[in-house]
Amino acid sequence: MSATITTSEGPIAGVHTYAGDCPICGQSIMACNRQLPHNCPTCNHPLRSTNPDSPLHNVLHCLRLYCDPRGRSTRREFWAFTLTALALFVLEGAVILLCNRAGCLSQIPVWTWLLLPALLVCPFGMVTIRRLHDLDKGPGLLIVFLALAILGTLAVVLHADGILPEIFTKDVAAWGWTALRADIIVGSIILYLSTQHRLYGPNKYGPAPK
Repeated sequence: MSATITTSEGPIAGVHTYAGDCPICGQSIMACNRQLPHNCPTCNHPLRSTNPDSPLHNVLHCLRLYCDPRGRSTRREFWAFTLTALALFVLEGAVILLCNRAGCLSQIPVWTWLLLPALLVCPFGMVTIRRLHDLDKGPGLLIVFLALAILGTLAVVLHADGILPEIFTKDVAAWGWTALRADIIVGSIILYLSTQHRLYGPNKYGPAPK
C-alpha cells in the first residue's frame, strides 16, 4: 500500500506519504514531509520519541515498555538502555569485589546477585527485539543469546553454591562456562547489528520510530 498527498494550504500543508500501520491498532500512518506524527491518531500509541536526544528519556521509555516487543526502537534508545544496564552491572561487580575483600561475600546468598540481571533481562530483551525489528529482523539471535546466558549462568552459579550437587556437577559447570563463552560471540553479533542504520520507511514491524 502506498499513497502520496500534496497540500499547499492549511495546517497540514506539505507532502503526505504512507509510512506503515500502527503496531497497536493497525491504523494507517501518514508522514508529513517524511516526519512521523508523535502518536497514532487512533490509539495514541507513541510512534517516535518526543525527545530522542535525552538518554534518560530513552531509558524511561524502555522501562515503560517493560514487556512490549511490538514496534521498532532507534539506536539511541537501544544504546541508552544498554549502557545504563552495563553501568549497573559494573557497579554490582564493584560491590561484589568490596564484599569479597571485606570477607563477608560468603555470608550473602548467591541469588542476591541475580536480582539485578533478573530485573533487567525483560526490558533489555524487549528493546533488543524492537531494535532488530527496526532492521527488519526477527528475534532469533536474541533467543539464542538469552538461552545460553541463562543456562550457562545457572550451571556455574548453582555448582559454585553447592545446590543439587548430583545434578550441577563439575562437568555441568564446565559446560556452563562454554555456553557463556559462546554467548559472548552471539552477543557481539547482536551489538554489531544494533549499530547499523535502518532502511528508511515502514517495514513489516511498523513505521519508523522517528
